[in-house]
Amino acid sequence: MSLSIFNARLLDPASGLDEIGGILIEDGFITAISPGATGAVGNANEVIDAGGLCLAPGLIDLRVKTGEPGDEQKETLATASRAAVAGGVTSLVVMPDTKPVVDDVALVRYISDRAKVSAKARIYAAGALTVGLEGHAMAEIGMMADAGAVLFTNGDAPISNPSILKRAMTYAASRGAIVMSRPDDSALKGSGVMNAGAFAARKGLAGIPKEAEWIGAARDLMLAEATGCTLILDQVSTPRTLELVSDSRARGANVFTTIAAHSLFFNEIDVGDYLTYCKVNPPFRDEETRQAMIAALKAGEIDSVVSAHDPQPPEEKRLPFGEASFGAAGLETTLSALLSLVHDGPLTLLEALAPITSKPADMIGLPEGRLAEGAPADVILFDPNKPWLCEREHLLSRSTNSPFDGRRLQGRVLRTFVGGVQVFER
Repeated sequence: MSLSIFNARLLDPASGLDEIGGILIEDGFITAISPGATGAVGNANEVIDAGGLCLAPGLIDLRVKTGEPGDEQKETLATASRAAVAGGVTSLVVMPDTKPVVDDVALVRYISDRAKVSAKARIYAAGALTVGLEGHAMAEIGMMADAGAVLFTNGDAPISNPSILKRAMTYAASRGAIVMSRPDDSALKGSGVMNAGAFAARKGLAGIPKEAEWIGAARDLMLAEATGCTLILDQVSTPRTLELVSDSRARGANVFTTIAAHSLFFNEIDVGDYLTYCKVNPPFRDEETRQAMIAALKAGEIDSVVSAHDPQPPEEKRLPFGEASFGAAGLETTLSALLSLVHDGPLTLLEALAPITSKPADMIGLPEGRLAEGAPADVILFDPNKPWLCEREHLLSRSTNSPFDGRRLQGRVLRTFVGGVQVFER
């Protein structure tokens, strides 16, 4: 099978390409890229005139929660991938905090096998760093890596025992495995439910101080330096954390950072009248911090943007703010959130796309995420200017707990291709 897409605005952050042209796809791979081409490229069986739409690599999301196995009422691999391709996400890493926890070879293989038969997107498994995510004993990192796990994490639960974490990092380093940690200090976080500060005090809600992230990050970075482990600091939310990362990198540590897309769009004021769809961890910070993180993203200090997709059913969100579960659905809104920073001026299109395409691919060693000859033909066609209203009842995720519900956004995916096969069309 061959497909030619032409008259498209080719966008490839990896090479800096931003030009009208076309591509040729054959047997699931990009075989030709023709900037400036005004007609079909090659002798393809199928030809698509993009009509000036943007053609970019499919998005890569390094942090997606599902409920499969065990909590399928929240999300399955099939429903997550359905939402993913609607948002332009063609590759996603699913977290291990399921029931049971993905902490052995059999469950890594289960994720892979289930994805092959039910998912529209490419799904990669993250393995648990400790058995049961309990933080007491290191999981089978080596065997899970051999089975296809692309990184290892304790999810939302920081490992309280630094000796266990050091042991896991040491072993991961010996196997060339990647560790992803959520920088946090449980004691400092306590019962906090939103950003600590004057606004939280006025709302009568317990705050999550920034210091909890700083102290957690400092510890994890020191252990990464000591062990030589490749570390991803997951969902950083403050400039001070990035300063710690910069210092650690200067000493030779191999450290990457991610940020949740919603943290770049919302601030603490958006909690409003106790909107539980805006209850996330890390919480939405103050506006000054949000602007500083946008500047850091533009400066290249943040490596990847993630959806932090965390589906929660209505019964977990329709509760008093302090009792509601943390988490927000994000697969269908990540691109639009980043495009808002293009329309508002801080970022160019290529700067917005890089942390959701080529950069995460490079972080975990995937061949996707770029428009290049020989690369997998995972591509999207999107209109960066198309306005739309995010309404939870129209989202394709099984759980629709989106903080963007009721928001007007600009920029939408119109077609998604995985391996050269169209898996979504709007």
